[in-house]
Amino acid sequence: MTMKYFGTDGIRGPYGGEIVNNDLAFALGRALVKHLRGKGIDSGAVLLGRDTRPSGEKLLHAATSGIMEEGFQPVDAGILPTPVLAYGVIKEKFQMGIMITASHNPHSDNGLKLFSAGGNKLTREEEREIEKKIEIHPFSNAPKKKLKAIESIEPYLQYLRNFFPPNFLSGTKIVADLANGATRSSTPRAIQSFGGQLVCINLEDGEINQNAGSECTKGLEKKVIEENADFGFAHDGDGDRVVFVDSLGKVIEGDCILGLLAKSSGEKEFVGTIHSNSGLDEFLSEEGIQFHRASVGDRNVSVMMGQKNCNWGGESSGHVVAKKFLPTGDGLFTALSVFLALQHQKLSLHELVAQVKLWPSRHESLKIKQKIPLNDCPEIQKVLKEADKMLGTRGRSLLRYSGTESKIRLLVEAKSSDILEKVFRMLVAVIRKNL
Repeated sequence: MTMKYFGTDGIRGPYGGEIVNNDLAFALGRALVKHLRGKGIDSGAVLLGRDTRPSGEKLLHAATSGIMEEGFQPVDAGILPTPVLAYGVIKEKFQMGIMITASHNPHSDNGLKLFSAGGNKLTREEEREIEKKIEIHPFSNAPKKKLKAIESIEPYLQYLRNFFPPNFLSGTKIVADLANGATRSSTPRAIQSFGGQLVCINLEDGEINQNAGSECTKGLEKKVIEENADFGFAHDGDGDRVVFVDSLGKVIEGDCILGLLAKSSGEKEFVGTIHSNSGLDEFLSEEGIQFHRASVGDRNVSVMMGQKNCNWGGESSGHVVAKKFLPTGDGLFTALSVFLALQHQKLSLHELVAQVKLWPSRHESLKIKQKIPLNDCPEIQKVLKEADKMLGTRGRSLLRYSGTESKIRLLVEAKSSDILEKVFRMLVAVIRKNL
């Protein structure tokens, strides 16, 4: 059942709109505490962090006021990446965590991601229970007393250093696009602590995600070539994702990175998603690694990892979960893991990912006017069946609505480029006509 507030990854939308506003943040703060009381937790603290969006501070004040009004203590972690907040919740034993961010969305958006005491994103059932407790009332006041603050980045970096050799990046030149976002402090400190020579772009000289970060890599591609760097990477606004650029200035497909990590991990099972390229499936099979497909979303990946007892999993978009480190995705840990794999293989990023042969594919996010259940669209169903016949066993198509935007996402892959193009154009046409 569709919820009013919660989408694929927490609550997200234009700030000041119908969904994401100060009234909602205040009501959510109250609802979280009521949810905890329903579980028998009568007192405690909630850790809150945010990315660099100007609206984040307003949402923080509203959420903390709601938490205080219900008798729990909010604690401010400041501006920090989402995985750092998750680590802080675990380390300091908070009852819950709230990250105020809209991730890779435009700077005009904002949102709230919720974390359990174990650092996990909440289950759909938990979100549904919290949503039932949300009661919207006008909010206009700042917190009644000064917020307690906590430093979470340095403890996180100390923890991170346990997983990689000292100075293993010595002699390596790296360009990092920080999206003018939440990683502006943590990522430079980490890379430099491991001895890497770091060049940063979009550190804090513009608006979050505006022509920057994982969704817009042109600047990164150019800078890697200009600096003659070994490779580059880009975070999204809250730092739970990462995309890579090789020394030639070429963006690396996310599924190639997943293949590299799966192989270097030494594990026998790996979790991807229904969006993962069939070429990744073939590559892992050849390496003796069983591949499992979860629904889209790093939360779904993490759930299936638990079911299959896997330590690694991820999405093509750059979300990677390494449960030996954290139960949620972390772009910095992923980047360092890729760099370590390059050292072990003694190959460049370009050479290493070339081992993963992906099937030709095309994907696009199409804006739509309304989200009609696809089963209620006879013309779309008819064309999907035609596409399945044309693709056979040597290709597939995938059509799904975005959980956070008014878009539908189309993926088509096939071993034949000609069939791929024909099927893709056919599906785009029927989507635009009906949605």
